[in-house]
Amino acid sequence: MTPAGLQLPVTAWQSALAAHPRIGDVAALKKKYDAFNDHSQQEQAGASQAPLHTLQELADMNQRYEAKFGHIFIICASGKYNNEPHAELAVAAAEQMKITELRLQKLITDRMPPAPTLWDGPIAAVTRRAGLLKAQLAGDKPGLRSPVTSHMLDTAAGRPAEGVPIRLERLCTGSSSAWEALGEGCTNADGRVGDLLPPSDFIQAGTYRITFQLREYVQRQRAKHGAFFAEQPFYPEASVTFQITPQQTREHFHIPLTWSPYGYSTYRGS
Repeated sequence: MTPAGLQLPVTAWQSALAAHPRIGDVAALKKKYDAFNDHSQQEQAGASQAPLHTLQELADMNQRYEAKFGHIFIICASGKYNNEPHAELAVAAAEQMKITELRLQKLITDRMPPAPTLWDGPIAAVTRRAGLLKAQLAGDKPGLRSPVTSHMLDTAAGRPAEGVPIRLERLCTGSSSAWEALGEGCTNADGRVGDLLPPSDFIQAGTYRITFQLREYVQRQRAKHGAFFAEQPFYPEASVTFQITPQQTREHFHIPLTWSPYGYSTYRGS
């Protein structure tokens, strides 16, 4: 594990991947990976019981993947088959929505805007609808709201900041630098985003981060007040990291940003 803020070089990741057994390569598990034989066989217990033709298909797909990308195919499947039925249905429904989005895009490519970014487009729409579906399947209760909300106030202009994309992430368990995207939104006329997550009275404990994408907002403000705003924004984005403890998982978290061109602050609101 590297220190916080540092990343391994590409060669280190390539070495780690090269040392990992291929999915379905039962012979290699028994021959090459004796030091980790118990772990590897447990991780690939299903493959060890698969018929020969299935193992041959896996070997063929592994080869095609490696020829295209230059490294083995790898996936952490541990625990993926232990979901409750409603949770697994939500996962399947979300994947179905992604497929539908892609098919619709192909049908109307000429009318679609450029490929979506992390902040906008069909990907964000699918993520949000999937979250709402999960809340419904889990038994959503009336009167609930997103466990995390936010707003942004432009203190230079003395008004709410409208049209600022916001992204919510959670630090992956056991990692010091890998973040999982949870939700996206854009501030409304009141500078607020109230639907970063599906309505719920629970949020998982962990380290969270809200990022405000400021570049386009600053450009719009510069067009109105050119003498006050620099050509290049001093803060192209602003990130706020906060911690939710196991004792706070039933609480609501409102994380605002008060911003000016050369400074910003935050606090926990209500």
